[in-house]
Amino acid sequence: MRVLFVDSGAMGFHYRYAYDIFTTLKRLQHKVRQISPRRLSSRIIKEFRPEVLLVVHGNRTPLEQVRYARSLGAKTVLWIVEDPYEIDLHRGRMVEAYDLVFTNERQAVSEYKHPHVFYLPWCCNPEVHRRLSVPAEYRSDVCFVGMGFPNRLKVLNQMAPYLKNLNVKLIGVWDRWGKLHPSLRQFVLPVVNDFHAVQKYFNGAQINLNIHRDPVNPPSGNNRGVGATSPNDRVFALAGCGAFQLVDSARPDLLECFKADQELVCFSDSADLAQKIEYYLTRPKLCRQIGDAAHKRAYREHTYEHRLKRIFQEIAKLPKSYWGRVIAAKPVAFSINYDYVQRDDIWSFERPR
Repeated sequence: MRVLFVDSGAMGFHYRYAYDIFTTLKRLQHKVRQISPRRLSSRIIKEFRPEVLLVVHGNRTPLEQVRYARSLGAKTVLWIVEDPYEIDLHRGRMVEAYDLVFTNERQAVSEYKHPHVFYLPWCCNPEVHRRLSVPAEYRSDVCFVGMGFPNRLKVLNQMAPYLKNLNVKLIGVWDRWGKLHPSLRQFVLPVVNDFHAVQKYFNGAQINLNIHRDPVNPPSGNNRGVGATSPNDRVFALAGCGAFQLVDSARPDLLECFKADQELVCFSDSADLAQKIEYYLTRPKLCRQIGDAAHKRAYREHTYEHRLKRIFQEIAKLPKSYWGRVIAAKPVAFSINYDYVQRDDIWSFERPR
């Protein structure tokens, strides 16, 4: 199948999962072209003639180009990966421009007035998320790879008297949304956007912490306060590495993906977390067993191949009469040498400038 894959247009974390999606599409033997939102044009759509236009993230992708691809018969799919944090940007015109919508957050599904919207959990890429033997510099008792959001700072700061005596690594930016306890600042390694290094830290830790981001603090794009119940991407990345993780119990959907105490371990608050860190630090063999079980489950059920196959299954379910229909009774015109644009709800073509 001919798939035009539009990535997020952003670097860092977004670049990494774009690579995961693109390589998986190639492995599934689709004819794939990847393009950034900025470079997406009616000319490229016309030339490539995709059967599927797959857009991930979507905030920067011009909706007029999505509608143009749809008018040519392409099956248009939006894969949202920042719910509920940026949900205000997704409602309305954005989701309405696509035939199918998939979101990483179960609670976001009912927020969208769309006939074909589905919850699609995060996943791992076995080519990237895998076991590694790492040198001593990447090893730790406790490691947390992430951003220093307020709720995470609160938990770690409460545990500072205990953590300061361990080999701790805090990977990422930890001074943007609050202050880390002075005794913990020595553990910060400002590794950003180097996923090869991140994989080594995952593999080198006896215990990986995973504290989910609060859905509304710090504020970003969730003014209605939509809650979050679905696990973050880190759950699946760690599982793919066969790493042992202690995860907060704030996301109940997590237990539909992995078994508590068998494939990962949940904690309720900072006191419970401290007790479990102390317990599992003395039981490396048990940590390894739980990491092994998570690794097997992730590869068996939670890979990018599984998620993309689900997307293509939903594409196949829609009747052929659904594709290429004109949206909201707005006329569509065609011209090979003009750019397709929308101005004040008037559809037209413009000469390049």
